[in-house]
Amino acid sequence: MSYKTTCPYCGVGCGIEISRSGSKLKLTGDKDSPVNQGMLCIKGQTLLETIGTDDQRLLQPSIGTWGAAIQTIADKFKSTKKDEIALYVSGQMLMEDLYIAKKFADSYGIKNLESNSRLCMYSTVEANKRAYGADIVPVSYDDIYHAETIFIIGSNTADCHPIVFNHVKKSKAFVVCVDVYETTTARKSDLFIEVEQGRDLDIINDLPNQEWFKNKKVLSIYSQGLTQSTDATDKVNSLINAHILTGNINKPGCGVLSLTGQCNAMGGREIGTKTKDLTATEFFSTDQIKTLWVMSTNPAHSMINYRKFDTLIVSDFTQTLTTKDADIVLPACPWSEKSGHLKNSERRYLQQLAFLPPAGNSKPDWKIICLVAKALGLSGFDFDTADEVWKEMDIDESWSSQIQVREELVTIDPIDRIYTSDVKNNARLLTQWHGMSRTDKSQTLNNMTKLNPNMQSIHHITNTELFKDKEVELDKYSKQPCFKG
Repeated sequence: MSYKTTCPYCGVGCGIEISRSGSKLKLTGDKDSPVNQGMLCIKGQTLLETIGTDDQRLLQPSIGTWGAAIQTIADKFKSTKKDEIALYVSGQMLMEDLYIAKKFADSYGIKNLESNSRLCMYSTVEANKRAYGADIVPVSYDDIYHAETIFIIGSNTADCHPIVFNHVKKSKAFVVCVDVYETTTARKSDLFIEVEQGRDLDIINDLPNQEWFKNKKVLSIYSQGLTQSTDATDKVNSLINAHILTGNINKPGCGVLSLTGQCNAMGGREIGTKTKDLTATEFFSTDQIKTLWVMSTNPAHSMINYRKFDTLIVSDFTQTLTTKDADIVLPACPWSEKSGHLKNSERRYLQQLAFLPPAGNSKPDWKIICLVAKALGLSGFDFDTADEVWKEMDIDESWSSQIQVREELVTIDPIDRIYTSDVKNNARLLTQWHGMSRTDKSQTLNNMTKLNPNMQSIHHITNTELFKDKEVELDKYSKQPCFKG
């Protein structure tokens, strides 16, 4: 017996095949998947080491029974002003989970619904809206094989999105990498351009003058090194401008591709998990929010300004820094125990299928939210399966490798900044993921992990530690937090 599913780590969306022989499971890359064609990175290969139960796994609600936990949450919501309640969801949740979260927020009148995806990609969302008139990703992995030059900036693709980089190296394109230090990607590129901290906009503005850019079919690839910086939205728009100025847009092999960090960050964008009131950052930096419900994310690790709340509710599959701080903890199913859909970086809808039953009394996120909604007297939440939720969503699953977009230059106002060289670098590692709540369960990955003494691993240090004594500001368009300068 075999099951086809999708890797739960990054936004690449690699297909996985799980086969069972008796009680033994075997995991391989899905050779029929158009995304990874059977290839898997080391994190994907070791996923079976992260399933099952251990002493960190959450199996029961922290308040006795599900009935008691749900009623406690409903009572808390009823006794709290609606503008003082917030839902903080995650790009690791499935489309069905996010749809139900938004439906619940809209039905109950909660304006503060936000995803942790804001921290990595909302500058891209705002840049796309300014350039294309809508949040559109016009290119796909197919363009890698049509490009003559592949320009990588703000992304250590070889370590953070290895399967995309495998496609890059299999192509015949001339690969140019821009970064602040010689990454794995830089070492494996044809041309490495080292840039000073904060000076990447100078490189981007000069692209139309470079022979390998202006007279070639160019695909630009970027990630959080660009989008989590001061003036991030302007930087993404400058990159799109460079493509428009050189005609490197709306043609096969040409365009700008953002690599999303989480498996369903793109899905969250489509569902519209964006607050109508406060931003995700402001949930933690203002006193307005009294009751916060966190789902499938670990803000005690990832938020620069994590604080205490009057009531903190957390849904997750394993203990984290955030669950340890919570007043109510709800056991949620991990990827191996729940079914649904996600949307990858190139806009494909992919299916995730459970191959294990829910451990203990854990439930999928959408079902937990439905229980709370019904306890609050809301109608329209009587779903028995994820398939029923998906049918109500009525999503057009058609896919095309390229989408035509308008070619309109965005005016970028110059900003004079004083940059200092006294900056520490932080980095993601090939062998670890986020706050290591899943990867830390793999002995293989832990044995392979090597820390660079010149870097601070964002997996091994919380953002409150990383940003300690640093001045922080928000990108003026996306409201993403970043180091000043």
